[in-house]
Amino acid sequence: MKNQILHKIIAIVSLFTMLFVLIGGALVTKTGSGLGCGRSWPLCDGQLIPSNITPELIIELSHRLVTGVAIIIVGILAIVAWRHYQHVKETKFLVIMTILFFIIQSLLGAGAVLIEQTSLIKALHFGVSLISFATVFLLTLIIFNIDKHFNTDQINITKTLRTNFYGLFVYTLIVVYSGALVRHKSASLVCLEWPHCNEGQAISTFSVEQWIQMGHRLMAGLLFIWVVGLLIYLFKNYKSNFLKQGWFLATVLITIQVVLGALVIFTLRNVNIALMHALFISLFFALLCYFVLLAYRSNNKNNNEQ
Repeated sequence: MKNQILHKIIAIVSLFTMLFVLIGGALVTKTGSGLGCGRSWPLCDGQLIPSNITPELIIELSHRLVTGVAIIIVGILAIVAWRHYQHVKETKFLVIMTILFFIIQSLLGAGAVLIEQTSLIKALHFGVSLISFATVFLLTLIIFNIDKHFNTDQINITKTLRTNFYGLFVYTLIVVYSGALVRHKSASLVCLEWPHCNEGQAISTFSVEQWIQMGHRLMAGLLFIWVVGLLIYLFKNYKSNFLKQGWFLATVLITIQVVLGALVIFTLRNVNIALMHALFISLFFALLCYFVLLAYRSNNKNNNEQ
């Protein structure tokens, strides 16, 4: 019993630490603090304790320190999950994915400092961090035994719904990448109105940055419609309250995300609003990954019964 409580504490601390890493990385990007420590990593300006303190340095160095702490805590979580929760079939895979994507995330972060990269490469960082956070989220659910509490093994997910969950997983990552590209291309405020770009401006006169901005808005709008449409489908075709309530929560998260996206424009990219924008897409994606996991399990169950 004591071990279970300790495991849950480790899982919760790991989850929140990863969330801080994710939001901290977004803060670094949104405040232009990526080179706050110069072209130096892991040291800051080539020093263990930097002498020339600037706001950008504090933000970048704090993010590095939190990431360092996360490496230790998530490492402990990985060991706990591997040793004590192998009875859940997906545990090993999730542990490997957690470690793998954390390493990739760290290398991308270091690479952005040490080597001049294109915006296309920089935009990958947030998506990789998102997957890393989602795997920790799923491990946390396993440790808390959520499946047993809600009898998720009794849920039968049809091929149509499974396909939608898988498609949403891929499409959400594409939308997230486009949003990261907006930031790294400095395209956040090239369109000062919402949902259209600038009043009276013809589409034929759009700059590359404006196309990136409007492309992201279009894809985000389609994502919202897809999520809401799936909610209607679930309420019409499924009796499972767990599925319906869970996807209703996902719909609430994506709705808030869309509103925050508009507020980023209206507030001229207020940092707090922008960070909340990153937070809610992270929560939505993590929840979506759980539905993908349930869909995968349901598919395996159906195959075994045939």
